[in-house]
Amino acid sequence: MDNSTIKDNIRRIRKSRRLTQEDMALRLGISLTAYRDMEKGSTSMMNANVGRIADLLETTPEELVLGYRPVQMPEKILEDAQERYGIRIETMEKRVADLEKLVDSLEETIRSKNEIIGMLKKSLDKDK
Repeated sequence: MDNSTIKDNIRRIRKSRRLTQEDMALRLGISLTAYRDMEKGSTSMMNANVGRIADLLETTPEELVLGYRPVQMPEKILEDAQERYGIRIETMEKRVADLEKLVDSLEETIRSKNEIIGMLKKSLDKDK
């Protein structure tokens, strides 16, 4: 995690929620100085507290880290995509199985023809 980005996002969201550094320190159960150091990025405590800070700011750790909330796909869109691609995968698996059978059959045909060619060559060699 980039503490610089995270601290800027925490500060921005904290201010948008009209919370002071003192409010945050009290809610986290740490001293005001410890919280200020964390928000300044001069301590590694932020990494350990990102989840708690996100909860206090009523946001997600992703928003603190990324600076925005990742888009959540509606369940229906996700289900439709899974169904559509699931059907495609099943169709492709069946096609691959069919092609594997065809290859096996063609290989068997080649083996048989090679045996016939071998027998014919032997027959020709005997006639000479």
